[in-house]
Amino acid sequence: MKTLQLHSFHQSKGAKFATFAGWAMPISYGSSIDEHLLTREKATFFDVSHMGEIEVKGKEATDFLSFVLTQNIKKFSVGKGIYSPLCNHLGGTIDDLICYKINEENYFLCVNASNTEKDYQHLLEISNNFECQVVNVSDKFGQLAVQGPRSQEILGAVLGDKISLLQKMDFGSFTFNSTEVIVARTGYTGEDGYELYCEQNTLLPVAEALDNLCFATGASWAGLAARDSLRLEAGFPLYGHELSEEISPLQAGLKWSVDLSKKDFVGKEALIEQFHDATKPLVKYFRVKGRRIPRAGSIISDSHTQVGKTLSGGYSPCAGQPIGSALINAKIGAKQGDTYFADVRGSEVEISTCAPILRELQKK
Repeated sequence: MKTLQLHSFHQSKGAKFATFAGWAMPISYGSSIDEHLLTREKATFFDVSHMGEIEVKGKEATDFLSFVLTQNIKKFSVGKGIYSPLCNHLGGTIDDLICYKINEENYFLCVNASNTEKDYQHLLEISNNFECQVVNVSDKFGQLAVQGPRSQEILGAVLGDKISLLQKMDFGSFTFNSTEVIVARTGYTGEDGYELYCEQNTLLPVAEALDNLCFATGASWAGLAARDSLRLEAGFPLYGHELSEEISPLQAGLKWSVDLSKKDFVGKEALIEQFHDATKPLVKYFRVKGRRIPRAGSIISDSHTQVGKTLSGGYSPCAGQPIGSALINAKIGAKQGDTYFADVRGSEVEISTCAPILRELQKK
């Protein structure tokens, strides 16, 4: 099992660990519900150094990435990041990632920890047809995330006031103790926030600088349990759950991230076919009546037959009730507010489809 560069640091903060994607990761430092709510109300810090990083450089780097990603890389500008699925020829999702454009011949990809090697080999194979180089630089970088309404204030105290110039999905280079830190205004919580890509020897000083602001700002460290409940509230997919090689971006409700007008890209033909196919099951979010939580794999039925299965399930601290996501048979035409039943250890639990909970709460 791999351990984070800051494993001992997190131990000193009282972290509880569990295995995730082959890594010993901090799950919480106390109450994961408190960490969740603190992210929504103030700010929290996450060590997500298990994530993978891949560089793509060369004369045809832009053409290459426009071919392998579903987004149109040619449309976004230098200094911007863009979220994009990475699909196979059948339209299934190999991974979802963020692509940062340093210049027309230099890109930086942040990929999921469990998929780093798979992504790298996939990209490497296709890159043979383009004049570019693909390099796995995951061992060089660690990643810390600062998330929540006070994230700009906190990070400004560490890296300077120019942090406020970054707009959503922007990234830039900042200096900390004479060392470069790449900062992106991105995140996975549904809150404003930043993700910091640090060289391994810079991780501890940056983490300590953030930690020193906890008392003054009310911020704290948070683990993967809060990160998961935060992303589920926000309706963000987790690879292996709402996205997989069996679940395409179109099925996951991510049509906005698939540019079918591009001349060509991996999986285009299959995704066009899916776009016109009304029979493919679709990802839907739901809230639960009662306190029992349907977990991944739980069967979902209407009053007569099975109509789908649960993809993710958990407790929403902001809504005060269990929530989840499911893959539902498109033929039944599930609409928001429709009622179904999830099997939880042999008992039927009533659920109703809805928009992601955070979106609903923000409307109130």
